[in-house]
Amino acid sequence: MGNVESQQTLQSEITISGIGLMLGEQVDLKIKPAPVDYGIVFQRTDLSDSPEIKVCPDNWGDVIPRCTSLQQGDVTISSIEHILSALAGYRIDNAKVEINAQEPPALDGSAIPYIEKFQEVGLLQLDSPRKYIEVSEPFAVCDENKQIIFMPSDTFEVTFAYDHPNVSPQFATWQMTAENYINEIAPARSFCFESEIEALQALGIGKGASYDNVVVVKEDGETSSDLRFVDEFVRHKTLDLIGDLYLAGYLPRARVIAMRTGHTFHAEFVKALSEKGYLDFSNDDKQIVEAQDIYRILPHRHPMCLIDRVIEFENGKRAVGIKNLTYNEPIFEGHFPTQPVMPGVLQVEALAQLGAWLLLNEIGKEDQLGYFRSITNATFRKMAIPGDQLRLEIEIVQRRRNLARISGEVYVDDVLATEAELSIALASEE
Repeated sequence: MGNVESQQTLQSEITISGIGLMLGEQVDLKIKPAPVDYGIVFQRTDLSDSPEIKVCPDNWGDVIPRCTSLQQGDVTISSIEHILSALAGYRIDNAKVEINAQEPPALDGSAIPYIEKFQEVGLLQLDSPRKYIEVSEPFAVCDENKQIIFMPSDTFEVTFAYDHPNVSPQFATWQMTAENYINEIAPARSFCFESEIEALQALGIGKGASYDNVVVVKEDGETSSDLRFVDEFVRHKTLDLIGDLYLAGYLPRARVIAMRTGHTFHAEFVKALSEKGYLDFSNDDKQIVEAQDIYRILPHRHPMCLIDRVIEFENGKRAVGIKNLTYNEPIFEGHFPTQPVMPGVLQVEALAQLGAWLLLNEIGKEDQLGYFRSITNATFRKMAIPGDQLRLEIEIVQRRRNLARISGEVYVDDVLATEAELSIALASEE
């Protein structure tokens, strides 16, 4: 549907610093280029092992009121709606965000400081088509007077209706092109009502708020500073909506109608989209990777080539490979030649090779190698003999910088033959 557009990332990294809005902490962050299908990944560089959290519906967490957060175990990233909005609005599909505190800087309360940094370095086109959230029929989530509707469309259009007792209702519609986002949405700032300040302080949030990053609306409707737009409030609500929808990892290609909604409702809507299957792009990643391409990435050579083909993969998540066994395998010359059996340890090696291929394929670095770090819980349940086809399935269960923990299973005729938990360390070639 519509024109095919390429995924994009930044030409080079940017840095930006400031004070977080909710917690008031000084924070420095870097936004770095990332490869195809990487998505948006945050990394807490201030914590032990620098854990990463990918932007996706499963990682949304209800951590701090009135903002959007990610949570994975004990690791959280909060107040991400503005940076996600800027990435979405500027059409950046893949980026790594390194951050040394729990939340990004508030800056001036809008997304325009991020946009200006993006404009300084420019965009890099990637050799893969962009994926979109698309609906074939109207999809809506309603809760009392709150509502979001996705209508089928070839373009991205947003209509937002906002009202509050202290201000006149604001209603606006935009074709959400990158140009319209930059000019009409990104400059709109955060706002709050004077009557809310005491309650927010009692919750222990808004510690970094000031008149420099929040427009305060008084009881009579007067504002603490001149507005950038007559309808700045509905524009900022739209900014937040776009950032929250990017929790999906993809932009909509739909007409989006939102009425009286906020961060939690936006996140619940994205999770509802996911549960309905609108965010399942797994079929797009079932491209076949043949041996000659596998061993352009893996350094192994005969007789240690233990993957014949990759039949499915999702970058950063999982892969499925095939190994065909024949009587001519060198291993059978010495491993029970009268009753040949593939050693279980080589099945585990095959899983490790598939895991290393997935990691190296994602980062795209030719000077890297994947080394075994550990093997645990290895169990061998069924013999693999000449004529069998091994189906190798691996999943990355934890990723920390250059170390990945992987679960792996080997199937023969759909029967589990071998399973193990592995860790693989990436290191540069000497």
